[in-house]
This record gives sequence, structure tokens and C-alpha cells, in this order.
Amino acid sequence: MSLSALGIDPANLASQYTQIERASKDQLLSNKSSDFSRKISAIDDLKSNLTSFHTSLESNLDSDSSFLANSSTVSDEAALNITTTGSASPGEYDIFVEQLAQAHQVAFSFDTSIPLSTNGELNIDLAGDSFTVDLSTLSADASLSDLASAINSHVDNKGAKASVIRSGTDTFLVMTSEESGAANQITVGFSAAATSPDPNGNNITAAIALQTELTAAQDSIVKLGATSAITITSKTNTLEDVIEGVTLNLTKVQETGDSPAHVSIGQDLESTKNNIQSFIDAFNNLSSSITTNDNLKRDNLASSLARSLRNDFQGTFEGKTLYSVGIEFDRTGNLQINSERLEEALSSDPELLTKMLTGDNGVMSKLEQRIEPYTKGYGLISDKKDTLQASLDIITRQQEKHDLSMEQVYQRYLSQFTQMQQTIAQLESTMGQFGS
Repeated sequence: MSLSALGIDPANLASQYTQIERASKDQLLSNKSSDFSRKISAIDDLKSNLTSFHTSLESNLDSDSSFLANSSTVSDEAALNITTTGSASPGEYDIFVEQLAQAHQVAFSFDTSIPLSTNGELNIDLAGDSFTVDLSTLSADASLSDLASAINSHVDNKGAKASVIRSGTDTFLVMTSEESGAANQITVGFSAAATSPDPNGNNITAAIALQTELTAAQDSIVKLGATSAITITSKTNTLEDVIEGVTLNLTKVQETGDSPAHVSIGQDLESTKNNIQSFIDAFNNLSSSITTNDNLKRDNLASSLARSLRNDFQGTFEGKTLYSVGIEFDRTGNLQINSERLEEALSSDPELLTKMLTGDNGVMSKLEQRIEPYTKGYGLISDKKDTLQASLDIITRQQEKHDLSMEQVYQRYLSQFTQMQQTIAQLESTMGQFGS
């Protein structure tokens, strides 16, 4: 077979020979790189799942949260509505709304053709807390709006809101208490300057003397009970301490002769079971995300965490096991509900079940403490990822070094095949001369 210089491609041959030489190490480094990348991805997913579960635990452990759900009805929803927590005991209550709480509001009519006084002091008292606005600190051409701003921004103002209202030709400075209740009464007084009093201060004195009470400061009043009713007063229309676990939101005064609003509170068994099932589902999802992931179940940190989380359900809580109240593991290792035992626990002692789940020494608190070290930005998961990333970085540098070495091999082959091509070309040229 004759070899022609025209049939030799030095670059292609150099590339083929280099590829053969580098193939085995390329495959080895690629496999290692993929392995560490998959592990890093798995650790990222684990941290995300742990963070999500940790957040749900914190939400369930919040003092305003409860697994125990209640059903409630109100016969007169125009008069009041209610919200309940898990601590609300089932019961029947009659409530009559006699009076709603109001915030004090007074209006002072000013003659705006008269400039605001340039001296004197305006004293404002709210429920015993008073402060003074020195009119001499305002600009010479200050308006009623400037006075309102000075009142609102005063450092000692505990909640007296001032505004300017205009109706036709009348202009009013309106003072409103930010909080309702009979105690939160606003009183306004004016003291003219001791020396050289500004006669325009008479305009303020007259406005105070002729003030109009727009809304009286008053407490809410309700009667609890159909007969021999207990009278309850509050500075607000939101009553949280009348019935344990129940918040009464008063909305309308009932008329004399109206029947009291009947409030009925019962246990919502189905919603309670759904709340507990949501927790169980979240735990099972977290657990399976570890045990079904090849990169995690072979990882010491992740597999150890999975075992610890499962073990946290063992032992007693408030003197009883979770198994006794219907929360148990099945044969596959998944957490599940035994409806018969759970319903019995809810019926006999719902508060005990709540403490077992969300109390200071309950299972959720135990799980929250277990997971917290893993979810921190500088925690165990982050340390694990840093270690894996460092290993991946080493592989990346080895690949870069290998690429550089193989580039040198390629250049050597290219030089050799180029020299071969030139040598063959010279031989062909010499043989051509003999043939002619």
C-alpha cells in the first residue's frame, strides 16, 4: 500500500492518538466529578427539606398555634363573631352586647381669619398623660395644620391624634384618641403667655370653650349568661379573657328585648386529625427524602440524622407514649395515625395530647432542637457541603492539569505527524524526478 503525503492529516491524527491516550483518565475524573456533584445536590435538597420542616415545627410551636381545632357557631353574627384556639373547651354561652367601646373624639372650631397665636401653651391630656405644645416654637405664619403636626410629632404624645377638618366655611381641629375606652379621654387647655400675651390666643380659648364631643370615650359592655347575667366591661371591642381560648369580636349593639347571641363551641375532630396528619406527612416526606436517595442513605451524616429523628418519637411525653395516643410507625418505617386511639385521646384529655405534641417537652420541640444545628448557615449541613465542594474542586483542578498535559501530548503528536507528512512529500517529489 502506498502512502501519500496528501492522505495524511496531522491535526486529525494527533487528535485521535491524544484521545486514545487520555480516555481512561478522562472517564475516571468525570465519574468522580459527577459523583461529588450528585452528593452536593443531594445535600442541598436535604438542607431545603430540613429548613422547610423546621419552619413548620416553629409554626406549630408558636403560642398562637394549636393542633386542636374547634367548631363554633354564633346565633347573631351581626352583634359579634368569635375566633377560637385549641384551648377552648366545648360549651354553650349566651352573650348580650349592651355597648361598644369607642375612642374619644372632640372638635374645636377655629376662626381661620385670625392668625394662630405666636405665644402661649396648648396643654393636651390623654388618660392622665399630658404634654405641652409651646406655640412660640411654631413659625410666625403657622397654620392650624402646622399645629396639628406639632401635636402629632410631640415626643411625649402617647396617642392623641390631631387632624384638620373643613366643612363649608368652618374649620375644625379634631383630636382623637388612638385607643378606645372610657379611660382614654382627651382634655385640651390653653395658657396665654405671662408677659405680652398674643391677643390671637383668644381664638384658641374660644375654640376650647365651644368644643364639640363627636364621640364619647366609652368601654364595651356585655352581659354573659341568659339569667343572672355577669356584666363584663373592656376598653376594646375585642375581648380575649372572658372565655378561655375564645376571642369575642363585638360588632353591633343589641337592642333592648333582643335575645342574647348564643355561642356554641365544640371540638372539630376531623380538622384536628387533618392537622396531625399534615405533621405526619411532613415528617414522612423528610424521612423518605433521605432513605430513598442513594447519595444520602449511604452518607453517614444523613443516615444518622434519619435514625435520630425516628428515635425522637420513642420514650414518653407527659408520662405517655405517642403510640398510646394513636401516633405510631408502620412496618415500612412510616409514621401513621391509629384513628381509634387518637379519637379516644382527643375525647378523654385533648390538652394532654396537645402538650405531648407541642408542649415545651413535646415531640415537636424535641425534633426542632434536633434539626436546628443542621439548618443554620454555619451548621452541620453547610460543613458537609463545604467538604464535598472542596473534594469537587480538587477534581476540577486535576482535570485542568490533565487537560494541560494532554495539550502537550497533542502538540507532540502534531509535530511528529507534520514531520512525517513533510518527509513523505519530499520522497514523493524525489521519486517523481526519477520517473520523468
